[in-house]
Amino acid sequence: MNLKPQYNFKEFELGADFATDKLKDFKAMIDKSLSFTVLSMPGVGVSYFLRYLVGQKFAFFIHVDFYLLPSLTQHEFYKLLLTQLGGKTDSKSNEQMFLEIKDRLKQLCQTESKIVIIFSRFDQLKKESDVNFLSNLQALTTIDRGSPRSAGGAGKIVLIFTAVKPLVELVEEAISKGNLPFYSKFLYFKPYSLNDLKKLFRIEEGISPSKDLDRLFELSGGHNQLLHILLNSQKQQNLLLDQFVKLQMKGLIDYLDYQQRKQVQKIALGKRVEEVDEYLLGVGMVQKKDSGYQLFTPLLTNYVKTNLPAKLPPQEAKLFKLLRNNSGQVVTKEEIFNSLWEDSDKGTDWALDALIYRLRNHPFMKSNGYIIESHKKIGYSLIQA
Repeated sequence: MNLKPQYNFKEFELGADFATDKLKDFKAMIDKSLSFTVLSMPGVGVSYFLRYLVGQKFAFFIHVDFYLLPSLTQHEFYKLLLTQLGGKTDSKSNEQMFLEIKDRLKQLCQTESKIVIIFSRFDQLKKESDVNFLSNLQALTTIDRGSPRSAGGAGKIVLIFTAVKPLVELVEEAISKGNLPFYSKFLYFKPYSLNDLKKLFRIEEGISPSKDLDRLFELSGGHNQLLHILLNSQKQQNLLLDQFVKLQMKGLIDYLDYQQRKQVQKIALGKRVEEVDEYLLGVGMVQKKDSGYQLFTPLLTNYVKTNLPAKLPPQEAKLFKLLRNNSGQVVTKEEIFNSLWEDSDKGTDWALDALIYRLRNHPFMKSNGYIIESHKKIGYSLIQA
């Protein structure tokens, strides 16, 4: 009976010097027989590392990628896992497949000293997760009882999950008192180093990156998905004008909770933050810099500055409303003076010029593509690019 899945991932070509710090952290958890969740930013590239991990020799690995599921259901999950273990899934119930999975893993325990089951992109199944399902998964780590134990008496089977948030947050209703300690262990996954990202690029593209691309590698901040968006952008002179770059930045902000978004906004605006959220530091979205903090890429900093909600000051808001109500038409200086300054002595050309300057340069205007056009000695008009 064939129990061992065969993998031939291209990540096996990355070599022994790839992501050594990450590999060390993963191995330490596995050696202790601790099941855990890998926490990262969306799209940073955890799946590449996990496929690389499968090629290591210190354990026997089973790789279950949730992107291979035809539908996000428990039934399809059990079918995929059983198939990975060489089993047949035809006309079998979830319970029947789970029992066969346990039996096949128990047989593997007779010959393997450590078995690691990787559930890549596990958070895709969060809506299907219930107490019984999570209990079944936890039970997989106990089926080696009665078989030869690994060194130190530790269990042989380790589960690795991946998610963008802790499972106790994503599937809170499915977490019971009994499995809370099991699903509470996690390992942060920061963006790749510049050298490691270039190694990933070589195996993906089949060529080494040229020095002309160094700027984009730096701007990616070690985030693999962002790198490829930058490489394909047609807006190299102003990358934040690229809709896909903006969508990537938006995705990185939207999945955070309210307090985390507020901290990211403060850091982007250069405001002092006494204590940064552990998660933001852990996944590498925020990095310690000298005596302060910075975001992992200046692109995110600039996006936050120009796209997070920003309230216009009162005087700027009045002027914007007046111009917008007459969009595309010239609003004369006299109309502006009469609308904005009750005291005619304060409504001077200098005061208006200063107000126009402040409004033009406000992040709200830039993020929404508003442009104020000057009409010499007459007035101003508002257009939207």
